[in-house]
Amino acid sequence: MNELSSNGDARKSPFQVMYWRPKRLSRAGLWAGMIMSLSGMALVHFWPAKVSPEHHEQLIAAATKAESAMQVIANVHQKQGLRSVAKLDPLDSHLIGPSMSLVTSKLGSLESKQTSINPNFAAVVVKWFEEAGVKPGDRVAIGASGSWPALNIAVYMAAETLQLKPTIILSAASSQYGANRPEMMWVDMEKHLHDAGLISFRATAGTYGGLYDRASGMHEQTRQLLADAMDRNGVRMLSSTGLRDLIDERMTLYESEIQSDSYAAYVNIGGGSASIGGSEGNSCFAPGVHTEVPGDEPLPNCIAARMLATNVPVINVVDAKSIAERYAMPIAPVVHPAVGQGDVFGRNVYRRSLAGVVMGLTWLMMAITVAPGIVLHPLRSWKTWRKSADDSSDASSMPKHVELMI
Repeated sequence: MNELSSNGDARKSPFQVMYWRPKRLSRAGLWAGMIMSLSGMALVHFWPAKVSPEHHEQLIAAATKAESAMQVIANVHQKQGLRSVAKLDPLDSHLIGPSMSLVTSKLGSLESKQTSINPNFAAVVVKWFEEAGVKPGDRVAIGASGSWPALNIAVYMAAETLQLKPTIILSAASSQYGANRPEMMWVDMEKHLHDAGLISFRATAGTYGGLYDRASGMHEQTRQLLADAMDRNGVRMLSSTGLRDLIDERMTLYESEIQSDSYAAYVNIGGGSASIGGSEGNSCFAPGVHTEVPGDEPLPNCIAARMLATNVPVINVVDAKSIAERYAMPIAPVVHPAVGQGDVFGRNVYRRSLAGVVMGLTWLMMAITVAPGIVLHPLRSWKTWRKSADDSSDASSMPKHVELMI
């Protein structure tokens, strides 16, 4: 035993760990493989294919109209000597109002209002109209809001692009940073757009807006300013005094306008009490298209809920920031967004065939570098066979001097 143990180091253990590696790895091959793989990855990443939606021309047309409408409003403000506040409105769009005024109804998000100053929101609304099944020439109902002049423009221009027949009821008051200048509210802007020939329709009626859609809690002077704005633009003010009665009056007006026709969709803009049920309604109706009752929670009494109950799709245009994030549009831009920017116009996707070619070449280069004998063996065998075939052909052929003798 001692002899065996003393000579144990000279014997091989029956269990040994074997490591294998190629005898020689070409450093040049490794560098070539790395360069090829990195170049291929860069090519796949920076040369994607753009997939455009079917009605791309309509999306561009709507955004272009919205851009023109925004410029018209800015020109009107400048002619009237109304200045924008650079800190609030870095784009100088004149669609961002002051933080407070006599016709301001409640608090508002400056960042979200700044985000809405983007003509490409009109393309988003066109897309939503298509998702809701709205076709050119259809009749739609719209609940507009003074709080979101830029989103109003987006909806109006989308409707104009699709040649829709809208019945519009607007609310005059505005939250912070909206159309809350007493001398230039949304009802004024709408008339200027109509006079400029950018829209062929106008609101049928309007309400005060604000709390309970009746400017509840606001000063009597404020109510008078809102009424004066409606009057100078020839828009009828709905007369009901309670929220439920106002909802009933709105529904009666919408129904009277369609006669024997039906609405293809109802579009809410903002968070009006009568239109969407305020913040409670917006928590039920996320931005976008709704063709059935969302969630299990009971809906507040509002126009959107009543329309949905009659199988009319609801399109909720609110919370510009979340819409922008969904479609890869800038948040609170400081440079005017160009028409055609955003995922609504199409997405960049990787070219699968190109990625497959790059992967195949990369694996081939790795295989040649690590095991060149295995990879190149078929090629060498083919060359050997070809050479032997040529030699046998030469041997079987008759020499030229023999041919001459014959």
